[in-house]
Amino acid sequence: ADPGGPRAVFEISCGRAYATAGSGVCVTAKRGVVQTYGVAMLGPQLEKVSSKELVGLPSRARMSQDGTLVATTTFVTGHSYAQASFSTETIIRRDGKSLGNLETWDIEVDGRPLTAVDRNFWGVTFADDDDTFYVTGASGGTTWLLRGSLKAKKLTALRTDAECPSLSPDRTKVAYKKRLGNKTPGIWRIAVLDLASGTEPLTSDIRSVDDQVEWLDDNTLLYGMPRTGADATVSDIWQVPADGSGEARVYIEQGSSPAVVRQ
Repeated sequence: ADPGGPRAVFEISCGRAYATAGSGVCVTAKRGVVQTYGVAMLGPQLEKVSSKELVGLPSRARMSQDGTLVATTTFVTGHSYAQASFSTETIIRRDGKSLGNLETWDIEVDGRPLTAVDRNFWGVTFADDDDTFYVTGASGGTTWLLRGSLKAKKLTALRTDAECPSLSPDRTKVAYKKRLGNKTPGIWRIAVLDLASGTEPLTSDIRSVDDQVEWLDDNTLLYGMPRTGADATVSDIWQVPADGSGEARVYIEQGSSPAVVRQ
């Protein structure tokens, strides 16, 4: 209600965070001679209630609206999606229990099984039926938007050139970043797929956005963007209309990993 208002600062430090009305998830890093990582589950006041070790550098974190499903993505090798060679580990947990690395699930692309050893998955977003989710899949330099089924432990490719999907609150659209045929690593535009019509407008922000966007409402997207020049270590949260109209503008200064809490 007041994006420019005062902030509460908590003791826990997160590389990535997400929250719902009753819980949250925080992907943590413990500094030291050997840096270690973990995933902490948070209570309704964002207090840590449990934690587990996690393999790799924190990249993405998402929860289902009821908080029962949690997805984390980490870089096992490489530190960026912009690098030519990287490997990820994406795990979905139900009530704290791992459902396994998505690389072990059944994967179908163009009606055929995807068995390539270089397959990677990242950026989960959940529907509210306790079964359906969307995720990025990649192999051989191609990325796909895939629809997943928790019950069947199966992933099915829907279209190419889509990364870090985010499902709209009304479940009719999926936003993601696209390379648009640009082979330069780390250059993306935000696109929004209408699941019924198949239309896919780009947003008006022509800058490269390397984030898993969040929906403020059914018509507006949020995402973190680093500043340029001497302030490059500082990130702001931006907003832009999802239909390609309007202009992008800062929503919250000095923020990242936006999570919109819905009742």
